Amino acid sequence: MQELIQGSVDTYYNSDFAEVKREDEAARHNTQGIAYSKNGEYTRAIVAFGKAIKLDPHFAAACYNLGLVYDNKGDYEKAVENYCTAIKHNPKFAEAYNNRRNTHKKKGTPHKAYGDYSVAIRLDPQLTEAYYNRGTDSLKEGDYGRAIEDYDTVIERHPKSSQFYNARGVAYEKRSEILAVLSHYKVAVGLEAKVPKVSICYGEGHYSEAELCTAIEDYSKAIALKSDYAEAYFNRGRAYFKKGGSDSAIKDYSTAVALKPDYAEAYLNRGVAYDKRGERDAALENYKIAISLVSDLPIAYSHRGAVYLWKGKVKSAIEDYNIGLSLDPDYAEVYYKRGIAWLYVKEWEKAKNDLIAAKDRGMAIMQAFHSDYRTVVAFEQKTSVCLPEDVVGLLIPENPRKRLAELEKETRLALALKYYKSGAISTGLAAQLIGISREAFWYLMGDYGLSLFEPTEDLLAELENASKANYQ
Repeated sequence: MQELIQGSVDTYYNSDFAEVKREDEAARHNTQGIAYSKNGEYTRAIVAFGKAIKLDPHFAAACYNLGLVYDNKGDYEKAVENYCTAIKHNPKFAEAYNNRRNTHKKKGTPHKAYGDYSVAIRLDPQLTEAYYNRGTDSLKEGDYGRAIEDYDTVIERHPKSSQFYNARGVAYEKRSEILAVLSHYKVAVGLEAKVPKVSICYGEGHYSEAELCTAIEDYSKAIALKSDYAEAYFNRGRAYFKKGGSDSAIKDYSTAVALKPDYAEAYLNRGVAYDKRGERDAALENYKIAISLVSDLPIAYSHRGAVYLWKGKVKSAIEDYNIGLSLDPDYAEVYYKRGIAWLYVKEWEKAKNDLIAAKDRGMAIMQAFHSDYRTVVAFEQKTSVCLPEDVVGLLIPENPRKRLAELEKETRLALALKYYKSGAISTGLAAQLIGISREAFWYLMGDYGLSLFEPTEDLLAELENASKANYQ
């Protein structure tokens, strides 16, 4: 709960004894309202603050306090209304700006009062909560550099808080993928900017090892400060896995579920780590637990279906993929996986429909097939199924000599769409990543349900900013 504010009443006509008395009465009701609120007597608090405001309509602190009470009661509309009134009477009321933004997010209108945290910080640079809140906003928006800067400020002031190290760790971990992708493709997009070679590849992702190491350090600090911090163990396990440390990841996920037995995501991720080690039975058991805890996780059905398919249980795999798609009808990877499962039972039309659906949703199906089976011959040997030519045409380029080029093109397209959609790169950088003109990318966006935003930023400057994560 936010701190209620005693504040001071406005002093109009102080020479008039009656006016001074009104001010004293308003202050008394405000103090009374604070006491009621701290005791959880919100109805009486509302009455008291209302009396204070009636006696002094310009009493900003009372308006703010009334907003806090409504906020705690879940009446966000009235809370915002009172924060706005407080700001109207005191435009330098930093806490009111901070809380107005918080409440807009809670009431489902995060686009409103967007700059309130920055205003609050400008008015009161010591308002640490506003830095943390702005960092959290930046993290969600993909502005990881700014998030890290704000979390740095918070940690400098509160070096013993595990929550803040955990949050900064997430920001470093998220930024690791962006930096590595930019580094990995700097030559492909024809840019000469010098980006240090810090990327590692694990599974299907590229990550900056330096950023991951920093993330792990922050998660470890959070754990050192709070040894029962399940989320920090989960996050550190995820970072270890991205670095290729399945054993360390499994150990941290195991600690997370020991601390929090209903932690479905931790069971899911531990299953993925076991899967990566080839321990399919252990992976399957973890996926089952995750689904039993949270039945609407499409990714859990996707992973369990893959294990069933590996075990030759095609019917069970398809059933899981069906559930996954019922939960998320645009899940490209599950369309691909179900398409492959249909191939096992020679359902050619169903397989083609699913593979095309995956491709239409931005998945590089040729790359995925190459990663899973290497060649059509290898797939046919594994499954004892002879694929028809039209299916083969979906899985490999017509001219095998162009295979690598086609795979690279699909990979670039998938990455460009992914990072443009998240706001990490502009249309110009996305177009160069694919190898087409910016105008061609604008038209391509419509095929994938994307909207056109500012296409006029300087590309080189943006890449420099993104690679350094030096967001202003």
